[in-house]
Amino acid sequence: MLPDTDVAAAATTISTLFSGVAAHPVDRGCGRCFSDEESALLCTPDAPLPDDLVLRVAAKDPLHWADQPAIVRRVLPQLVVLLVDGVDLDARWCARGLAAARWSTWPADESEAVEAFLNAWWTHTLRSGASFERVAEVFMSCAIASLLVDPWLATWDEEAARSSVVRERRDSCVEDWWEDLDRVASPFPCWWGTDESEERAAETLQSWMGCAERPVR
Repeated sequence: MLPDTDVAAAATTISTLFSGVAAHPVDRGCGRCFSDEESALLCTPDAPLPDDLVLRVAAKDPLHWADQPAIVRRVLPQLVVLLVDGVDLDARWCARGLAAARWSTWPADESEAVEAFLNAWWTHTLRSGASFERVAEVFMSCAIASLLVDPWLATWDEEAARSSVVRERRDSCVEDWWEDLDRVASPFPCWWGTDESEERAAETLQSWMGCAERPVR
């Protein structure tokens, strides 16, 4: 069961909207990454998929698929539940697959459902007392999926104003990201936008981090 009513409602909406979707018949994998049986499942509308298959499909290099939007739509109802559960996956790579599917260009009801899920997932993560590693992973995932950072930072600041736990997690993330930025220009591991959009995202994040006191090492 999903742990939060808003997250559960968002997942239910996605399940309803994407019911009956199947992968494009040409997307049968390369023979090494996905078996014939797995490809057949993906091409069968509403057939239950093993969790491992959902995660491998979502996190696979988007260039592997002939029709990335179709393959993501196929796994999305189960994927959103697994993202909230957070077990045995790196959500950032699944978020890359969602970004590559260009979900924000989908029909309004579909794109609004994805946006509502991301918002509910992020808010739930902040309010649940999750570890700073988990908070960082979900923040990065929402940013990568949407190719934006501003809305997620705004929610973070709103929640931090009400919760000392959220503030503590935020401070830990900021400290960790300063260390990342000492080594690389961008802390986003799998950005699927243009170089310019990644640079803007990194600059916005760094500017926001600058509002906090940089730790002295």
